Amino acid sequence: MKNKRKIESEINFKALLKNPIRLFGLVYIYFIAIAIVIGLYYLDVMNATAFNTVPGTSLDTLNIVREIETKVGGIKPAMDLTLISNPTADFIAVGKTKFETTCASCHGTEGKGDGVAAAALNPKPRNFHSAEGWTNGRTFYDIYKTVNDGVPGTGMTAYEFLSPKDRVAIIQYIRTLADFPLVTDTDNKKLDETYKLAAGVIDPNNIPIAKSITLISNENQKIVELADSLATLVIIDNGTNAVLLKSNADNIEKVVYTYISKLNKKDFGSFVQILNNDPVALGYKASVVNLSSEDLKIIYKYLKQISG
Repeated sequence: MKNKRKIESEINFKALLKNPIRLFGLVYIYFIAIAIVIGLYYLDVMNATAFNTVPGTSLDTLNIVREIETKVGGIKPAMDLTLISNPTADFIAVGKTKFETTCASCHGTEGKGDGVAAAALNPKPRNFHSAEGWTNGRTFYDIYKTVNDGVPGTGMTAYEFLSPKDRVAIIQYIRTLADFPLVTDTDNKKLDETYKLAAGVIDPNNIPIAKSITLISNENQKIVELADSLATLVIIDNGTNAVLLKSNADNIEKVVYTYISKLNKKDFGSFVQILNNDPVALGYKASVVNLSSEDLKIIYKYLKQISG
């Protein structure tokens, strides 16, 4: 007679410890219930989840405007190269004055790198009394390069507003604070070849970018308004020349605008060449390129006439 398993009226936890797999039979129904609940929740929020967006981490440089201060340009006078190899006492005195007003706030009045602004700078400003750690070197050319170009990653900016003569004067004063390499003819030649000191420097005018955008926008708006008014005149003009233009134009307002803004100073040959390259972009029908040279000249002269 086969042995029948004894039906247990209570859970024998000691037996579960010996055979843990039996525990699954008690809890699997709960796992199934939890899985169903999670699945129903996911289905409920699936549409919203599908449309979630991850914010971009890249910086859009197109939205960054680096403002430029207003600056009146001009021609910075030529530099007397003899003041590099043979500075006068008066010239060095000028350099000292320029140093005190331009450089001392960081480098200190004695050039030891202990100016009032030095505490906030890292790395610290150059101590001109020390021969160690010069980024660009200690020759006259090297120091001029530092003053002219600045040192990226430090508080040393490019002193573009100083004339070449003032930069040289400051360097000559700095060179009195310690022993520096002698100035050679090679230094003079290299400086002049690189920075054109003997030829003078043309310094362009600058206006703020925001102001430039406003001026360009206003100027363009005037062109748009003028083009609209002239296009209206062309539309109501039933003369032979106007009819020829209108029959070959896809957008008469665009034709007039592109002529005023881009082509009004071009000669006939240049006008035809630009027109043939991309007539549609200029507001014409593509078939305009099939016109004879005489017809194109009529259109050219008509546009020139109405635009004044």
